[in-house]
Formats: sequence, structure tokens, C-alpha cells
Amino acid sequence: MSRPAGPRGGHDDAGAIAGGIAALALVAASGVWLPVALTHPPGYTGGSPIRVATAVLNGEISWTTACTLVVAIEVGVLALLATVGVVAWRWARRRRTRVDGAARRMASRADLAHLSPKGVADSGRRLRPSLADVDRPDPDQLGVLIAYTVAGGMPLRQSWEDMAVDIWGPRTGKTTARAIPAIAAAPGPTLVTSVKGDIVDATRDLRAERGTVWAFDPQHILGAEQGMWFNPLRAVATITDARRLGEHFAAAEREPGVSRDAFFDPSSEELVANLLLAAACSGRDILAAYRWAVSPRDDEPAMLLREHGFALPADAVSGVVNMPDKTRGGIYAGAQKMLMCLTEPAVTAWVTPPTRGGVLEFDPAAFVVSTDVLYLLSQGGPGSPAPLVAALTDAVLRAGELRARASAGRRLDPPLLSILDEAANICRLRQLPNLYSYYGSHGLPIITILQSYPQGVDVWGREGMRKLWSAANVRTYGGGVADPDWLEELSKLIGEHDVTTRSTSSSGSGWGQRSVSHATRRQRILDVSDLHALPRGWMVVYASGAPPALARTAPWQGGPYAEAIRASIAHWDPTGRTDWTLSPDAPPEPAS
Repeated sequence: MSRPAGPRGGHDDAGAIAGGIAALALVAASGVWLPVALTHPPGYTGGSPIRVATAVLNGEISWTTACTLVVAIEVGVLALLATVGVVAWRWARRRRTRVDGAARRMASRADLAHLSPKGVADSGRRLRPSLADVDRPDPDQLGVLIAYTVAGGMPLRQSWEDMAVDIWGPRTGKTTARAIPAIAAAPGPTLVTSVKGDIVDATRDLRAERGTVWAFDPQHILGAEQGMWFNPLRAVATITDARRLGEHFAAAEREPGVSRDAFFDPSSEELVANLLLAAACSGRDILAAYRWAVSPRDDEPAMLLREHGFALPADAVSGVVNMPDKTRGGIYAGAQKMLMCLTEPAVTAWVTPPTRGGVLEFDPAAFVVSTDVLYLLSQGGPGSPAPLVAALTDAVLRAGELRARASAGRRLDPPLLSILDEAANICRLRQLPNLYSYYGSHGLPIITILQSYPQGVDVWGREGMRKLWSAANVRTYGGGVADPDWLEELSKLIGEHDVTTRSTSSSGSGWGQRSVSHATRRQRILDVSDLHALPRGWMVVYASGAPPALARTAPWQGGPYAEAIRASIAHWDPTGRTDWTLSPDAPPEPAS
């Protein structure tokens, strides 16, 4: 709402004009005074610029050729300065965007102290006891670089107890400015999900210098021969474990926007959990669960469960087997759909014991105490290995949680950093919003990268996505989103500022008889259109305990690992040779 500031006087304009004329006269007089003062022509005895200029005009001081030469030099210098000023102004104007002015109205350096180099250094020593005796640790040992503030260029880092959610639209630079730099700099075990191989190409060589490179790539996105396998049933010892594993199959095969059947969907999920438990307790592989799912009258899973002491899960399977045909068929059909990714031999080869040598079993417990990197790749969609990507991700996170509970301070040191790029497409962890509430305290920071807020709603529901967004200590928006409702929420969080408006009104017919008044109104610092059109290379950082900050991204090309990343890309780019094996037993060598 506007607040009038009242009139500022009846002759403001006339006074301003008079002041301007006086200033111009003083400048002109100074232009005459300087050459006279420097050359001392006949008649000059000193005095102020006004007095000297008057004396020159009256002929009391002679104007010499030397004075003219000094004036010419003055004009040349002024012209040069004006040219430099115009060039600098035009250069600055080209660099400025419509959101530049917002930075000074947003978070200050003091507001962001906990993300500053000093703040992260203090928290880093507390969160990582291994750094206690290190005099000046590398900044990458203390936290993950987020960006640089527009106002002042201060680097912002998230600490090892900060959980992050990044929402960046397509082709806004999230891989270049967020994922790759974090992978390159992470001091401990690093888990990465992606739908493309560019992240692997850019970082695998420099990560191979620190530890083993693992790649779970059932769809052969990298074009490499299989070098590892993972047993999803190894950690399944209880019905709770089996349900948690089954959740990944259910979540991956559920289409966004499709309503959940109150009877058949839960029944199918429970059946899948029981079949997985039967396979695990009997020492079989995960394919056994699918074979039972396509045999609705087979009571073998119930018998195996009962033999191993799981009486109630056994009764549950028998109960479904003995249901009327139509009901039983509906439940088993749902189970088959959840497990459909297991019908592809190229996929199941990555989750069953290998038939050839050189394929190593991945051990999540060993991984979380290493400095290795694990890449998990899938393109998503029905029947894709996305459920297995989620299952392996969850297995690593669970192993990290168990290890943290037994570690000093009940946290991992170095931390396990997980970068879940395209999480809504290939890594639908149903429990992710809950994990965000406490994983930071275990040294298990996660960066979840989404393309839009509604994309997260499709996976975790409205309340689940709200919980995930709210539980994150660091939330970033990198532009490229066209959802006005969500952008309106972001705009509200950024806040408003006072804008002063000026109005004039005539109070008479004489020259300069005008009254000037000023009023203030509240205006959004960044409105929806500003956020929608956020330039590439800019981001808004919403950190817990601080106002939002406008920041510039930190792409890897300008970082300390740029040379190593370029070398890795040159080594593994598909335009070169690709006859290499992505095996963790030894760093691959280029073909000769």
C-alpha cells in the first residue's frame, strides 16, 4: 500500500535548474582557470576560478598560445575519459540482467555466514574429526561448493550435514554447475544417478585416482562391458527389509497421475515383499520372485517362508493363492507388473551371479568406508531398470546409516555424498522425504536434482514433496521452470522492498510553479516473470536460517578440476574409441 511522503516545496524544479546553471558556470570557469594557473600569462596574480575567468573576459589577463594548448589538452583528456566511461558503461550494461539489482535487497554476507568460507570451516572441523589437526584444510574437504553470491562474490558451501534439493529446468546447466563439480571435489564415497553418460565421462578418470570406479549400467548407456553385479536380496533378512525393497519396484512402475487402488495395489506390494523374502531366505536369486509372480497357484513361496520361520508372511501368500480366481489374478497381475524389469536378460545379468569371470560383486558396506565412486544409470520408463537403480541406491544409503551408527559421533568421516540427478525418473525412493529429516546428522548428505516441483509431487505426493522441500537445508532454483504457482511461492519467500514514486503537479501558471511529492509502495524483489526468465548462470539459494540469496553458478570449467575433467572427457568421449571395459578391478587403459 502506498504511503504519501508529502510535498517537498513549491519551487523544487526552479531551484534544481538554477543549481545546474551554477554548476555549469563553475565547471567552465575552472576550465579557464587551469590553463592560466599553469602558464602564468601577463596579468595573472592568482585568485579563484570565478575571479580568473572574469579577468580573462575583461582583458585584465592576457590569453596566450600556451593557454590554448592547455585547453586543447584538457579537451583531449576529457574526451578520452568520456570514451572510456561510455565503453565501460556499455560493457557493464551488457553484463547486467533484469535481476541484477535484486541482489543487494536479498541476503547479506552476515545472513549467509554459516555458508561462508569461515562458517563452513568451523562446521567442517566439528563434523569431521579427521580434520581437527589439519592446519588449513582444502575447502573441498569442508563442504560442497554451491555458488558465488552476486553481491560480493562470496563462495557459498553446504556443510556435510546439509541436505539439498535443486530444482533446475532442462538445459539450465545443473550437470555442468552442480553435479560434476560436486563429484570431482567429494573427499569420500560418492553415489551418482543419471540418465546420461556425460557425468561419467567427465569425472571417472579423476575419481579413479582416488579409488575404485563402479558403474551400474544395465541399459549399456556407456557402451561398456559389464564389470560388476549387485545382489538386491543380500540385505533382506526380515519382512521389513523385503517391503523396503519391494517399494522400489512399486514406485518405479506407477504412472504419474494414476490413482492408487485401495485394495489391489497394497495387496500386490505385500505379495511382492513376501516373494522377495522367500527368495532371500531360501538362498535363491531375485528371478525366483518373478517366476513365482507368474505362477499364481504355486504355493512353494509359502512353504519356504514357513520352513525359515516366517509363518505370517507364509500365511499371507497362501491366503492370496486360495483367493477366488479373479481376485487372485488381479493381485498377481499387479505383482508381475512391478517385477517386469526382471524379464530383460540384459538387465537381470546385473543382479544375478555372473556366468563369466571378471565381474565383481558390489558390496555396499565396503563402499561406504572407501573413497570410491558409484555411477547408476538408467533412462527410466516402463520395464526399465529404474527399480534396481533405486534398490542399489537404497542399499548404499542403508549401509552408510549402519556404519555411521557405529562411528565416532555417529556420523561418517569422510561423508558419503549422494547426487540423485533425475531422481524423479530413475531413483524413486519412497522414503526419501523421511531420510532428509535425519541423514544429515549421520554424514550422509544428499543432493536431489529435479526439473520441476510438480515432478516431485508426481513421485512423493503433494505432502511428501512439501516435506522433502522443507526438510532440505539448502534449496536452489536454477531457472527454466514455467510453473507460475510454484514460482509465486518462491517470489513470496524472496520478499518485497520499498519503491519510491515521484509525482508533480502545477500550482500556478508561472514558470517553475510546480509541486513535487513522493510516495512509497511495496514491490516484489523478484516477481514470477523474473524467476521464469532467470538467466543461465544465475541461481537463487534458499538456505535455512537466512533470506534467499542471488548467486552465480560455479561451472566446472572455471574450477580447480577443469584440466582433469577435460582430460577425462577427451579420454572417454564416444567420438573416440569405446572398446574398453567398465570394470572396477583395475583402471581401464585406452586401446592402443
